This record gives sequence, structure tokens and C-alpha cells, in this order.
Amino acid sequence: MANTVAARDMELAAEKLTPKQRALVDNMFLPNTTQREAAVQAGYAERSAHVAASRVLRLPHVQDYISACVQEGIQSNSIRALGVVADLSDAAKSDYVRLQAAQDILDRAGHKPVEKSAVAVRGELSVNIDLS
Repeated sequence: MANTVAARDMELAAEKLTPKQRALVDNMFLPNTTQREAAVQAGYAERSAHVAASRVLRLPHVQDYISACVQEGIQSNSIRALGVVADLSDAAKSDYVRLQAAQDILDRAGHKPVEKSAVAVRGELSVNIDLS
């Protein structure tokens, strides 16, 4: 993980956070955790945890850390997702599913089909050019 650009960005962004702010954001990524619960787990006062979480999560350096964490998560899970799509293109029982998976792989590789469009014009066209 530490080798990726996203992981380095995440660690650089984390350096600007207090330990409580980092714990709050890290707890937000736990499944089924509310802002309030994440704040309480991070050490914020239980009575004002929701307000504290809302205030902290709006800070620009905290938002930078959240963005870096999300990017790292996307990057690390994209390989697994590509494997799932590749498996579908090979082994799905449905021809339609195999075709859609193959098209998805090609699209992501930059090989999109040429978009076709038809234009029909009806009526008369008159052009006057006055050069005087």
C-alpha cells in the first residue's frame, strides 16, 4: 500500500491532522458507523459528538485526507473489480453478461466503439452572400 501514489498522498494529508481528527475520519470508513459514533470512538465528547464531527469534517485539510483515503480505496479495489469483470467475460452462463463484461473491459482500456448518429434535414436552404 505504501508504494502507491494514493497511499503517499494519504499519508501526506494525514500529517496535517490531529490524532483525534484522523481517528474520526478513519472511523467514518468503518461499516455502519455514523458521524456521531465515529466522533465518540475518536474521543470527542458524547454530548456534542455530532456537532464536533460536522465541524471537523468541513475543514479543508480533513477533506483532503478523506479524498486521499477514498482514492487509495478505489485504487486498491480496482484490481479486484477488474478480476471480477474478467471472470464474468470468461465464465458467465449468459451470453449477454459475457458481452457486457467484454465491452466494459474494452471501454476501460480506451477502445470505445465509434458513436453513430444520423442527421436528417428537411426543407429548403437558401444562402445569400452580400460582398458589397
